[in-house]
Amino acid sequence: MPVRDIEVRPVGPYDLDGSARAPDRVTRRYADGVLEAAVGDDGVARVAQAPDGALRIRLEADDPERAWARLRFELALDDDPTPLLRAHRRDPLLGPLLRRRPGLRPLRTGTAAHAALRAFAGQLISFREAQAIERRVLRLAAPEAGAGLRRAPTGAQIAGLGTARITGCGLAPKRAEAMVRLLGRLDLERLGGLPPDAVAARLQREAQVGPWSVGVIALQGWGWPDAGLVGDLGLMKLAGSLAGRPPEVADTAALLAPYAPWRGLASLHLMQHPLARQRRPVRAVA
Repeated sequence: MPVRDIEVRPVGPYDLDGSARAPDRVTRRYADGVLEAAVGDDGVARVAQAPDGALRIRLEADDPERAWARLRFELALDDDPTPLLRAHRRDPLLGPLLRRRPGLRPLRTGTAAHAALRAFAGQLISFREAQAIERRVLRLAAPEAGAGLRRAPTGAQIAGLGTARITGCGLAPKRAEAMVRLLGRLDLERLGGLPPDAVAARLQREAQVGPWSVGVIALQGWGWPDAGLVGDLGLMKLAGSLAGRPPEVADTAALLAPYAPWRGLASLHLMQHPLARQRRPVRAVA
């Protein structure tokens, strides 16, 4: 398999450490400043960030050009956060978070179907529990990539497991059934190229799919920068604390509204706010 060593400087500030934390450890691993990832159909990459900000990448792939294009997308190398930083650097809520990690970026999954799995697994439960379910399904559905990694699965590969096997991975039966039905009915990879409002409306006609699930699929699967994580539990805690009352999903939409057209990236920063990370119960939505 051909090997290519690449050194690239991302567009705008870039924080690999902040962006690559908490990988699924099936399609990606991150340790000691090195991200290892399966890429596309035939690639494996090792990525590290030099002190000057450049990324040093070793890419092994049968088709290096195709794999490199895919890796650029998954790492969000060309998605400059500078406009958001400039527009809201004095924002009393978001500004301090932007200054703390100006290079934070939402890394993308290898397929939109993988993002859908993450969305269904993450509904109404803790991040740790959700990630455990995601890993179990990935180990069953995702093909081997070498180097101890697996490739992001297609919708057909996940749906092909069937509801019973997915339920056995810990996903609630109704959600497992809904995910299998959605992935069998819709071509999520194609939907990413259609108008966002129409896509969001179509997805929410599916059972067990709410605004948060749409946001996860759109932000992490398709790379839509304005796909805010409306209804995220952390944002619910933040919105409730700011309002001084039990929060509603609409409160998180209002919280993110000033940051359009970068509501997806703003969501990631706001989820790092101390009020969003407090341990207290809050009403959750899909």
